Amino acid sequence: MTDVTFDRLFRGIDRGTFLDQYFDKAPYYEAGAVSDVARIFSWARMNDLLERPKLWDASTVEMALDGKVLPPPQYCRPGHDRQGHQGLRPDRGKVTALLQKGATFVLDFLEGVDPEVSSVARALERLTGANTSCNAYCSWKAVRGYASHFDCMDVFALQIEGEKTWNLYEGRFPEAAFVPGSRSSDFTAEQHDRMKGKLARQVTTRPGDILYLPRGLYHDALATDTASLHLSFGSTPAVGVAVLEMLAREMQGQEYFRKRLPHFEDRAALAAYLQGIGQTVNKVLADPAFHEFVAAFQKDRIFDKVSEYRFPEREADGYFFVSRHAPEIARSDAGLTVTHQGAAFQLPAADHEMLAWILEREDFWLSQLSAAHGQRGEAGRQLIQTLIQHRVVFPVQV
Repeated sequence: MTDVTFDRLFRGIDRGTFLDQYFDKAPYYEAGAVSDVARIFSWARMNDLLERPKLWDASTVEMALDGKVLPPPQYCRPGHDRQGHQGLRPDRGKVTALLQKGATFVLDFLEGVDPEVSSVARALERLTGANTSCNAYCSWKAVRGYASHFDCMDVFALQIEGEKTWNLYEGRFPEAAFVPGSRSSDFTAEQHDRMKGKLARQVTTRPGDILYLPRGLYHDALATDTASLHLSFGSTPAVGVAVLEMLAREMQGQEYFRKRLPHFEDRAALAAYLQGIGQTVNKVLADPAFHEFVAAFQKDRIFDKVSEYRFPEREADGYFFVSRHAPEIARSDAGLTVTHQGAAFQLPAADHEMLAWILEREDFWLSQLSAAHGQRGEAGRQLIQTLIQHRVVFPVQV
């Protein structure tokens, strides 16, 4: 299952409907969404990964019990990585003792070490436009691991083994993000209890079920049989604070922003200078070049991990991301009229077969396109350039 798409993860809803009605708006649950879930992950794969101890340390393993995250020394011991550097590594004896008490065990960074999990994460990155990570959660019957909380990321929970009952609450923290004052860890248990509100819905996930939770939504979960294994994919969006950081770097090179602030007693001069800052910033924010810079930043966050090595081959290849907004295509004697996000453009009728092949995918390599349709020479290159121009496809530097 190395080429996961939205349709492989969701069968009861199409991508456009999910984006319009649920994404960043409301939870979505689908029973039996993934029929071949065992190909994505399993207890056996979990155990196999844990048999590679040099991969794991206190930053990639976490345990929780009775609503509290445990400090690493309770389940780790001093050890060394493959370069001989000292740190905390999971201790099998300590971990087992805590598991017998019902602790939840969490393994992080699965998207970086497991190709099937990575393929799912990539599909969710194309869907959300946000960097996506994956944790495996192992929990046991009737013992709570984590207290009611909200996440600063959109969560896609895929049940692998066992069952888990999720409590979804009415409360949702507005625009939760990894900035001070808007993280779950910034609030006490009493504050969370007040903010989560009443129980709105209860969902029990079984193998192959998928549950989407928009960021900020209060929830908690509890295993209902002997053991539960689920994957939690977290898509962390870039937020407006990131743009302010970009602006700060951009403005350092401008002379106006290196001027001395007027004395605090000279309020008129100070006000005029601050208004000048606002006017200069507004000019930058209105500049299409800055818009492209921000868009490139967003693309780089999700596509800097894309690679496809084909040793011993050394031929260069091109990689393209297909817009998540499907264009409309009208055929006539004059050719093709393609309408994408309100703008229409024309294509030759001969491009229809290749265009349909591209639009059936979420991403593609140039070599795949050539293998499917042969070398169309200048005509094929012109089609791709036209699609890039109208943002139907996006070239990704790999």
